[in-house]
Amino acid sequence: MADIVETAARKVFERYDLDGDGQVTADEYRQVVAELEGSEITEAQAQELIDSLDTNGDRQMSFEEFWAAMNS
Repeated sequence: MADIVETAARKVFERYDLDGDGQVTADEYRQVVAELEGSEITEAQAQELIDSLDTNGDRQMSFEEFWAAMNS
């Protein structure tokens, strides 16, 4: 069961990782939110969310950071 949940989470993460480099940037997050929700958020708002999940200080969100946040 855990593998199914992790696989689903990875698909969600990959939807936000527009360039497929394994990292979600604030700009990628902002673009996907605009596309999926039809609402605009600022770059600063997007960066604030990414920074809240970023554990290694690179100002990007890896799948591991995303997964850890989902499991906390």
